[in-house]
Amino acid sequence: MAAWAAAIILVGIGIAHSALGEAQILRPLLASRTWSIPAIPRGAIDRLLRFAWHLTTLAWWALAATLVGVPVAVTFAATCLSAAAIILAVLPGHLAWPGFLAAGLLALGSAGMLPAWLLGSVVAVAVVVALVAAGFHVAWTLGSRRGVANVVPQRSDGGERTFVPGPVPTVGVAVLLTVYAILVLLSASGEPAGWARWLLIAALVVLSLRVIGDGRWMGVTKRVRDTGFARADDRWWTPAAALLATGAAAALALG
Repeated sequence: MAAWAAAIILVGIGIAHSALGEAQILRPLLASRTWSIPAIPRGAIDRLLRFAWHLTTLAWWALAATLVGVPVAVTFAATCLSAAAIILAVLPGHLAWPGFLAAGLLALGSAGMLPAWLLGSVVAVAVVVALVAAGFHVAWTLGSRRGVANVVPQRSDGGERTFVPGPVPTVGVAVLLTVYAILVLLSASGEPAGWARWLLIAALVVLSLRVIGDGRWMGVTKRVRDTGFARADDRWWTPAAALLATGAAAALALG
């Protein structure tokens, strides 16, 4: 009984924290245009402050759930995955969402709560995404311009690209994506050959590094964020790399 009472109090504190904080602190603060932080767009700052404020409520609710008997792995995973989804939706360029995503999935895996059908679904989606991306690369090699505007890092918005890929590297990427899809399917369908498993582990590492980025042009650590590519990278390319990395991990788990 005492545990439930404590949990209810914590839930109430969370509700008050979010409701009163939104009304009396966040809205007045964000309505003011008299302050800014250098090098960070004001819109991003506003979304970051709002998310960080309400994340505290989410964490308190997770503590309350743990107190009344919900397994720690479940509350931990729910908190992390919720945080990852919210950050990806409202501030996709933030470097925290891949970490929250990985932590949440690992927590579920540690508790044996990733069923085969879910892992298989992740594998299927990753394979489709990889093959669609491979198809686009083949089309670009053949002269199509569809979707090509923001696939290479740019030095300025709408300006010079950092490099211009030729047909050979473009086809090479298509081949690698196709090989990835084959390796994922092989690993997910049963006991893969040792070489296939190691290649898939290598792909997982490379894709994870792509999500992290190079600290300048791409990934969640990029510093150049005011270009068409940077915005597309936040919204599409880095999440796609994270999905492919998750698909590789799911295939390894099934194998």
